[in-house]
Amino acid sequence: MNDKNLKKEVWLNSYPIFLWLVSEPLVGIIDSKIASYLNLEVLSAVGVGETVYFVFIWIFVFLAYGTTPYVSKLQVSNQISKLNYFISFGRKASVFIGFTSCILLVSFSDLLIGLFEPTFEVSLKANSYLVLRSVGLPFYLLNMHSTAVLRGMKHPKITLYSSIIVGVSNVILSFLLAVIFDFGIQGIAIASSISFLISAIYSTRILLTKQQEEDSLNVMVDKKEVRQKFFYVGFYIFIRSMFLTIFMAYLRNRASLMSMEEIALQHVLLQLWSFGYVFVDALAIAAQTLVSEYKTKFIDYKNSDLKQYLNMLTLRISIFLFIFSSIFLDILVTLITDNYLAQLIDLELRILFGLSLLIGSFAFLWDGVLLGLDKSKEFSSLSVVSSIIGFVSCSYLLNFENSLMSLWIGLNLSLVYRGLAGYLYQIRD
Repeated sequence: MNDKNLKKEVWLNSYPIFLWLVSEPLVGIIDSKIASYLNLEVLSAVGVGETVYFVFIWIFVFLAYGTTPYVSKLQVSNQISKLNYFISFGRKASVFIGFTSCILLVSFSDLLIGLFEPTFEVSLKANSYLVLRSVGLPFYLLNMHSTAVLRGMKHPKITLYSSIIVGVSNVILSFLLAVIFDFGIQGIAIASSISFLISAIYSTRILLTKQQEEDSLNVMVDKKEVRQKFFYVGFYIFIRSMFLTIFMAYLRNRASLMSMEEIALQHVLLQLWSFGYVFVDALAIAAQTLVSEYKTKFIDYKNSDLKQYLNMLTLRISIFLFIFSSIFLDILVTLITDNYLAQLIDLELRILFGLSLLIGSFAFLWDGVLLGLDKSKEFSSLSVVSSIIGFVSCSYLLNFENSLMSLWIGLNLSLVYRGLAGYLYQIRD
């Protein structure tokens, strides 16, 4: 593949994913803006409820991360019967996991929210938000699975169209239900659930039309092998996601124990952080398909032009993110909420926030590369260890200074390990 074709291939697989990833935190930022328009109490409640919700969501991210490279492998090797069974099994598993998670969240919402020790009013609002948003979990996970399959089949634009549906409908419905019809925080939650229902219907219908028919030889599928592959990859990504999401929840939880202002600011900062890293995460997700294709065709990724190009793009993006966020962080916070929270940001917090994007960019890229190389075990272990490093660092530093700065130092230390270990794993045979 020449240089021009390589860049085109990376671009065509990256830009729909980038726009999809941008839309998710953007919708979260808009929701936060609507919540802050209501009052600071509602913003704090959204921060608490959303944290619990996304712990569950990202524990099951294997429905997307494990799916894309495996689908790409089956597609490239023309194992159509096996691919169709994998899609069908994954769809059923996604819906089942979604409904089970919904029941668990509703049943234990009071207990989970209580871990953040919010005020009584914030607790009531957060509980209402979490219960109503949980209704959309089956649709969120089904949409996650369907779009992941379509990316593996090299139809990444469907991911973009799906995100547009979610973003536009969520923003419109949130404003109508929360502000115009005065449902408050309940309206924000209901809007999210309805949006993912619409998106799941769209992406699943498209997937059904894109699926190839059974091959003419009517090959018998080893269903046990396919299910084992689904759960083998899924298990490692599940463990990885559980540690990583609990660590991110811990960062919010410790902020909530400081003050209402700190949890509100930390919620906004993490929203901005999510928005920042999507620039590289798009490359990482595209890399799952491209690297898996290289591996299936027995092309050496370690010495390939694809590796050099991905690394160069990531370096440029990471430097830009560091400089931009370090300079304009307080302005970005002010755009989402009031100027009071922006005044809590000092120079140290600016630098730490920027560094987390600079270092994290490579950590996120290695995630996609490792999955493409079918190194799900290594992908899982480095995230588990990095999360433990983050837990220990934050806990130690908070003994000396109970501030957001301690939390962001801990996050940076965890990302340093994740980046270094990810680099070593991807070049190891």
